[in-house]
Amino acid sequence: MNKADRKPQFVVVGGSRCGTTTLHHALTHHPGIFVPPDKSPNFFTAEDMADYPGSAAMAAMKGHSVTKETEYRALFASAREDQLLGEVSPVYLQSIHTAGRIARFSPEAKIVAILRDPVDRAFAHFVGRRRDGLETRTRFRETIAGELADPRPRPVAFNCYLAIGRYAYFLKSFYQAFPAERIKLLFFDDLVRDPVVVLQDLFDFLGVAPLGDSLPLEKKNRGGIIRNPLLRAVWTRTALLRAGLRRHLPSTIRDSVGKLFLSNMQRPALDLELRGELREYFTDDLRDLENLSGRNLDLWRGRAERAVGQPTE
Repeated sequence: MNKADRKPQFVVVGGSRCGTTTLHHALTHHPGIFVPPDKSPNFFTAEDMADYPGSAAMAAMKGHSVTKETEYRALFASAREDQLLGEVSPVYLQSIHTAGRIARFSPEAKIVAILRDPVDRAFAHFVGRRRDGLETRTRFRETIAGELADPRPRPVAFNCYLAIGRYAYFLKSFYQAFPAERIKLLFFDDLVRDPVVVLQDLFDFLGVAPLGDSLPLEKKNRGGIIRNPLLRAVWTRTALLRAGLRRHLPSTIRDSVGKLFLSNMQRPALDLELRGELREYFTDDLRDLENLSGRNLDLWRGRAERAVGQPTE
């Protein structure tokens, strides 16, 4: 097969702030797998982004998204013939249109999703965007007030914090487009507790060799607030500049800069009363996700506040 005709054989579709950066790092270091060195080409949601209401976060997403098929195929041009092709774009689990597009482009692909307690995910997303200068609002409760007032699912959930966490709602479109045996659901709690087991399970699902003691484990994209005020100001005010330079700078340089700025962070905690309200918001979707995955999610329902720091709204 001509290299230009090769298509991804698996796609990690999400979710955001659920460990996809750690998964991407592991996949890039498996000799039998090729994924583009930069995460989030977002090709299969580019159409949804085109006319979506603007924000700093949307501008950053568009800045590193691939919109043309020729450019997307070119991402895999340097892969060896014996490597399994894949890509990682967490934004794919934020649109009900993504699954159909992937299925039409690569109907034999396998789908991987990693999921996190949706309450923790939403707050981590807010804290991360605040850190990165992509969210100007300072109080979480006020930021999500509109979603709490109108809890209906959003077919496209860009710029949302709560709607993104309706995993079952978005996953149903993938189960309609792909056979269940070609869909793998992973869980963030498992990745934190025993990453070796999770990655070996993923490699087995993908049909590549296990790596044993040579697993490439590294926690990536940790959340929090930069403690140093000067570093925090520089980092938050250069968000769009960094997004624009992303394609042009090697990952080694970006990682070095990230470590300089993000090595000393404080993790704020979520207000317990608000946490309870958010539990109710996700009640129905959690039940649907249990039915879809066959996994008991009582851990998410009963999780006590464990974040370090002062409660933050």
